[in-house]
Amino acid sequence: MDIAAGDKAAARSQLAKLPATDNTSLNTQRRVALAQAQLGDTAAAQQTFNKLIPQAKSQPPSMESAMVLRDGAKFEAQAGDPKQALETYKDAMVASGVTTTRPQDNDTFTRLTRNDEKDDWLKRGVRSDAADLYRQQDLNVTLEHDYWGSSGTGGYSDLKAHTTMLQVDAPYSDGRMFFRSDFVNMNVGSFSTNADGKWDDNWGTCTLQDCSGNRSQSDSGASVAVGWRNDVWSWDIGTTPMGFNVVDVVGGISYSDDIGPLGYTVNAHRRPISSSLLAFGGQKDSPSNTGKKWGGVRADGVGLSLSYDKGEANGVWASLSGNQLTGKNVEDNWRVRWMTGYYYKVINQNNRRVTIGLNNMIWHYDKDLSGYSLGQGGYYSPQEYLSFAIPVMWRERTENWSWELGASGSWSHSRTKTMPRYPLMNLIPTDWQEEAARQSNDGGSSQGFGYTARALLERRVTSNWFVGTAIDIQQAKDYAPSHFLLYVRYSAAGWQGDMDLPPQPLIPYADW
Repeated sequence: MDIAAGDKAAARSQLAKLPATDNTSLNTQRRVALAQAQLGDTAAAQQTFNKLIPQAKSQPPSMESAMVLRDGAKFEAQAGDPKQALETYKDAMVASGVTTTRPQDNDTFTRLTRNDEKDDWLKRGVRSDAADLYRQQDLNVTLEHDYWGSSGTGGYSDLKAHTTMLQVDAPYSDGRMFFRSDFVNMNVGSFSTNADGKWDDNWGTCTLQDCSGNRSQSDSGASVAVGWRNDVWSWDIGTTPMGFNVVDVVGGISYSDDIGPLGYTVNAHRRPISSSLLAFGGQKDSPSNTGKKWGGVRADGVGLSLSYDKGEANGVWASLSGNQLTGKNVEDNWRVRWMTGYYYKVINQNNRRVTIGLNNMIWHYDKDLSGYSLGQGGYYSPQEYLSFAIPVMWRERTENWSWELGASGSWSHSRTKTMPRYPLMNLIPTDWQEEAARQSNDGGSSQGFGYTARALLERRVTSNWFVGTAIDIQQAKDYAPSHFLLYVRYSAAGWQGDMDLPPQPLIPYADW
């Protein structure tokens, strides 16, 4: 055939010369139908498969009939008839020897999609393809609560936060549409006051004149988002929590493909920085001083991710991104981040995987805006950041359980340069500007060791209901918050196939 060479006219000519006879083997007719589909002759391919599929179903189980039914199911799904495709996959299971009896209900059907180490390539493919299509067509509702935070100074960096997420996933075209809402509450505690009931912390303009009023700092709001994804494209658009001091539209779009053995994803995005109340939602200077709002930092940029994993013992990944960082009444900034890693699969089985690896991160921010005074951003932004980590991961699943246990030890080096404490002098009252110009946040360098630990567990309660929990402890130089979460997920069609490995809880929309 000339299809691979791109000569569609020659390929059509060759197809036309083939004898139109019912004596042609099922396999030859299957290949003709696939060629017709590749050439865009959907009606012809449909006609061929409509004749082939009943023939294959009427024959005793064999590789030839199983391949016809498998490819026929794929074509039906691509042609916009996923329900019929699932019915054809049931017949392919019988023809390939996955089962001797055609499944009559969803529980039996999805149970037959579970992997089996003894399967040959054809059975494995039929199970996998049927599972992928079934799950793509399912309606899921997930409710999750995430408690997260990091220790710091009361009033601005002693973070205790709650995010309650509700997401509905539904089939649309050849992908999945989702609708999402996150309710976020962030509390950074209270300022410690002096004998006069005031405070002079390095926050707002309190180092220029002692602050009073609004001693306790917290905020809450709800974000909404909608998006769609398939194996190639992914997009979303939404908001930061409405109710915060600073609210913005955010989102992103990405494209994924392969170049030989290398997978890649390119993306463009606008995302919030969510590591502090100031960076995520903004704060308001003390009413006794300027009362001005500032914060709400957003990262606008592009990224490239690469991966190599062909199911063998070794895997490699890397990502490079660049962002412009802006916020309301916050000094502009930019960053470049490089991350890469290698992992080795000590155990590489269908239902059990143990890996050990080596990760490296190199970050550069133009300015250190990690302070909380007026004009600063409240986010970690070193001019140099270098780290190496050794992660170890154990993932396993059984009939109704799935879990992940992981830990890593790391070493990091960081350097920041001295920065004006008040980088935007136009925000400062004229009478205070001389003093503000004299104040700065000292730079410096540091290095040390850190660790992370993570545990994630999911249980299938019934075919329709799943529950899970996770804990994530961070003790590292980038000040990432620790998390504890609980979730419940509903499957409208029911699922008795393989448990996800690892489990897939929701990620807060702010952290995409």
